[in-house]
Amino acid sequence: MKTDEKLKRWQPCQGYCQMTGAASAFLSVTGSKVVMNCPRWCAVLAERELANAVKEYEQRLFCSEVLEPDLLYGVSEKLKQAIAEACASPQNSLLAVLTSCSLSLIGDDIKGVCKNLQPGCPIIAVDAGGLSGEYWNGWSRAVIELLECSGLQPAAPEPSSVNLIGSSTCYPNWEGDMLELKRMLKSVGVKVNLCLLDNGTVWEDLKKTGKAELNVVINEELGLPVAEWLQEKLQQKYIIADTPYGFSQSIEWLRKITAALDLDCNADYLLTEIKIFQDSIFDTFAALRDYDNNWQLKRMVISAGSSCARSLAQAAAYDLPLPEKCFVRISNSCRNADENNYHKWQYADDLPQLDSDEYQIFCGTDRERIEIGDIEKTIYFNLAMPAARLHINRETYAGINGWAYFMQSTFSQLKQFIYLKMTGKIFYKN
Repeated sequence: MKTDEKLKRWQPCQGYCQMTGAASAFLSVTGSKVVMNCPRWCAVLAERELANAVKEYEQRLFCSEVLEPDLLYGVSEKLKQAIAEACASPQNSLLAVLTSCSLSLIGDDIKGVCKNLQPGCPIIAVDAGGLSGEYWNGWSRAVIELLECSGLQPAAPEPSSVNLIGSSTCYPNWEGDMLELKRMLKSVGVKVNLCLLDNGTVWEDLKKTGKAELNVVINEELGLPVAEWLQEKLQQKYIIADTPYGFSQSIEWLRKITAALDLDCNADYLLTEIKIFQDSIFDTFAALRDYDNNWQLKRMVISAGSSCARSLAQAAAYDLPLPEKCFVRISNSCRNADENNYHKWQYADDLPQLDSDEYQIFCGTDRERIEIGDIEKTIYFNLAMPAARLHINRETYAGINGWAYFMQSTFSQLKQFIYLKMTGKIFYKN
């Protein structure tokens, strides 16, 4: 292994800390505000990522501006002033105060400070320093705090209804994914009670969480702690059903949910839809042979959270037969994915080199795409934190429509690479 490859694990900003995750969850609630009790630089890093995901979040995110003397003498008075000014507007639904690593170490009783204030709305204080957790830890802790503070009580469940748990507004395509998952569930007679958390969640609606018959965890690293808490609190049963990618995975996802609800899964309409897509995809890729008969889609390379990686690897095995191999790098340790249908990779050197007629699909971040190289042969999908402010609300790679979009984008990028190679716009080193 090359030394420079080993050194990459020491590079900063490989992920996102738990304070960013907690802030994204709280800001999903309409009218909420977040005060980050931290030095300015911590807040700037979090704000950058949150604003890339949802632009208006930066208008509701504040910082207590902790300075070096505050670490010696405490920050209570400054924090009280920040909270008072943040709550000056009467439209607040709730206020969250998030404490960073440095402030956790000095031992200020932030919860006590918040408890004695009268901000005119619910106030929640969370120790969210990055030393004790990553993005998903902060998100799940924040959601549990929201549910607990909402006064959630057991309720008579509505038959054939579910809560979808594990949708973060800082994950790419979350809105389009939710629209597609809800569409598929509705087609088989399942009602979505709540999605924890959609952007624009109403504070009062959180009390309706107990009305669902079943909790469906669609991203385990985010949703599992929440589902376990709800099971203990409300005796709501849950299942883990990763966000589905691919046609086969989508149908199996519906069957798993309907079986847990003791329902028949009549997916005839969706199966007809899949057949139409499959025929079109076959014809479309066959037409690429008219341009160049030598191209090969050599592999699919994935770097993602455990749920996303597991589901994509399954899709590669059953609905994307073109790649010869699938390589997976999992960025958290929720539980081991099925290792029978993919190879592990950690460094770029773990991936065999591509020949001039070979291409790869990469699902991860733009930074990782540069890391693995062969950009002129790489069909790219962003499946981590958003890297740009421009978002299309209905864009999705999940579910049946999502996989059709995925294959359409794969075809478009592959066709462009083949065309550029044939016209001499790209030169390969061999």
